[in-house]
Amino acid sequence: MNKNSSRILAFTFSACIALCSCSETKKNSHDSEKQSLKENNSATQSLTELSENSYKLVKYKTIDKAAYLYDITRAKDGFYYASGDDTSHTNADSAASAPYIYKISSDFSDFQKIELELPEAAKQADEINNFIVYNANGDIAVFYTFIDNGDMEEPEEYDENFDYEAFYENQTASYGICFYNNDGTIRKFIDLGSMESENSEDDSLIYHLAIAMPDSDTVVTFYSHNKIDIFKSDANHETITVPDEFLQYCDPQLLTGSDGKSYLSIVSAGKDPSSTQNKILEIDTDTNELKDPFYTENSANYIPTGPYHYITGCGDYLFIGSNEDEVMGIKADGTSETILKWVDADTTEMRIIPADNDEFYCLSYNNYGNEPSLELYKLVHRQAGELDNVQIITMASFGSNPLNSYISKFNREQDKYRIQSVDYSTELTPEDMEDKSPQSIAERNKNDFNKLEIDITAGKCPDILMLSRSDTALLGKKGALLDLYTLMDNDSEVNRDTVAPNILKALESREGKLYSITPSFTVNTFAAKKKFVDHENWTLQEMIDLYDRMDTASKRYSTMDKSEVFCMMLYADSDLVDIERSECHFDTPEFIEKLKFCNRFVDEMEFADKSGDDAYQRYWEEYSRRFTDDQDIISNVMLCGDRDLGYEQIEFGEDITLVGFPTSNGKGGKLEPSYEFSIGAGSSVKEGAWEFIKMILSDASDENIDAGKGNISDGYPVLMKDLDNKIDSMSKVKAYDENGNLIESTTYTIQGIPINTPTKEELADLKRYILSCDTLKYSMDDDAYAICIEEAEEYFHGGKSAEEAAKMMQNRISLIVSEKS
Repeated sequence: MNKNSSRILAFTFSACIALCSCSETKKNSHDSEKQSLKENNSATQSLTELSENSYKLVKYKTIDKAAYLYDITRAKDGFYYASGDDTSHTNADSAASAPYIYKISSDFSDFQKIELELPEAAKQADEINNFIVYNANGDIAVFYTFIDNGDMEEPEEYDENFDYEAFYENQTASYGICFYNNDGTIRKFIDLGSMESENSEDDSLIYHLAIAMPDSDTVVTFYSHNKIDIFKSDANHETITVPDEFLQYCDPQLLTGSDGKSYLSIVSAGKDPSSTQNKILEIDTDTNELKDPFYTENSANYIPTGPYHYITGCGDYLFIGSNEDEVMGIKADGTSETILKWVDADTTEMRIIPADNDEFYCLSYNNYGNEPSLELYKLVHRQAGELDNVQIITMASFGSNPLNSYISKFNREQDKYRIQSVDYSTELTPEDMEDKSPQSIAERNKNDFNKLEIDITAGKCPDILMLSRSDTALLGKKGALLDLYTLMDNDSEVNRDTVAPNILKALESREGKLYSITPSFTVNTFAAKKKFVDHENWTLQEMIDLYDRMDTASKRYSTMDKSEVFCMMLYADSDLVDIERSECHFDTPEFIEKLKFCNRFVDEMEFADKSGDDAYQRYWEEYSRRFTDDQDIISNVMLCGDRDLGYEQIEFGEDITLVGFPTSNGKGGKLEPSYEFSIGAGSSVKEGAWEFIKMILSDASDENIDAGKGNISDGYPVLMKDLDNKIDSMSKVKAYDENGNLIESTTYTIQGIPINTPTKEELADLKRYILSCDTLKYSMDDDAYAICIEEAEEYFHGGKSAEEAAKMMQNRISLIVSEKS
């Protein structure tokens, strides 16, 4: 299942750099704009507003045989400065080994290569590393590492008889900084010596360096874990120690503001362990201190690298930050505002730099073949009225839409429709960020869904919806969703004959209507050794009997805790809540027995003791052998394609049976859709909405198209021709031969153990099993789930009996189901 879709698949369970005009005047702060959006979630941007206030991506030019450009900086004179491919050099006495930069014309038509004169120390060194820096004023400097190999010489090709360890231990290094004139000649050289006292703890050579140049006579570096070094052209050297609280998650990022000053972007802990804060602080190179943060961005989730990647700003912005959804600008007063939504520009996140006339270049490299090229695009303002004849298709989302790349693709490849997301999520308060209990998440998701229901009641149902199974069933029952069979029965490409029949059966309502469809799916099941269970699909009693019989399996109750086992049982029982019939079934003898079985497991798993290496290693060795040694019984398996059962072959060491989750109806394998797409019953653009869904279904078969953008290709594609191709392709894997050539192979290795790809007969049997699974996993919504967890935990801790817990679940969830119906 798409790991990023839990917020979008509303209410299942709790558990480059684009710029637009730097002079564009969106005066609300970033936070205020978000809040305004949340207060009017159902409002969509009109096409007139979109034409007047957004950019679109257009192809500009292709530059053949282009070097890969790093750190492109726009200078005040309109030129660009950039580093090229080579950053490390040997045999430094040759002119070709000198570092260089490019000076590029404003229209990228002229590239001037500026070679930087080598200092004498570089000419005498056996090797050099250089770190080039330049700024918007055209000032240039290089931090050099001069490496002396002593009396040893490294062979040109690998020599197994050469003592490489002694060679590297014998190396010594010294350092220096060159300040350059703009023609590449040396203006000033500063000899830094060995820097042993200031270097990192192990005194290793400096091979990685963050570097900035706030003015013509100052270089700021960050190469040690907690030290900022400030070097002046008069040889003055100062050090600032970075507080430990700024180093918890990742190394700080050294930034240059549009004011020319140096800054530090850090990530620190939020108000709870699962959230973070991004802060930006000025590095005062006059007083040699870090100032207090002038900007703070709170993240509701744990983002160890920060929510944005920053570059130097322009116009009113000190910095421009981007992520996969948007580009934002940070001002000197600490306020921020959205500059651009990628999806509005019909593209995904790209590497970009400012251009003339309030436009922006976007860079993309084509690395295929022997002659890589640079594809140059532009973000240009839309013309007023250019979208006047386009029809809007609204698409409901709950937070960031994980399918923005596909929305951009659809909007870009045709001009009849345009998809716009309508965000129904509520802006999280600091208190919300702290409280991540299942009950609180369920309440927030319920509130968000209520906003959608209000719009539906008011006749403003979005054209496309992505919802959980329970919410889809509820809205289908209420008549808010279109029966997709009405479209499929007149479609030659996507219809009842071309879609996997098990998915259609699983998603159909009791009346035989199809209110949603998915592009791909996985199969969740239990596996056990064939010698213990020789048939697919078992009952709860069979499972309990096996556990009772296997009393020598010492780890059978300790590799999962009570709550984990209960959650798996809960997720897999699609009959517990029946939204269509307004029923729930928690007080059955079978469910009570499931509760009692879960209570056999440990309260909390014991993990390896890290205080001793031997004990730690022994723990994991025993854990990895738990199935082969018959110390554990069942494994939770997800079938999703590629090397489906290879890991289980290693894990069990012998033939297995896919026994499934214990059920009374012989439906133990559970389907998990990647997304469920629905169309509003009253949509006036249902044909356009269907074309978008068809595009998604088609692209789900191509992992190269998906490339992780929405993860719709995770699992098995829903179209039968693509499903057949996916299963057939599992007979071979891509591998490299001894010469480094990519070939197809029928064997691969896992943990050093050779595994054969499935035979034709084994693949046919796998396909049979997949298509035999026609019931869904995850059929319960968040509030029912939260109640189940709460009542089960009380039972597990001795607060009530299993019967009492089941009765409370039945009573409480019956009320919720009744209210929703």
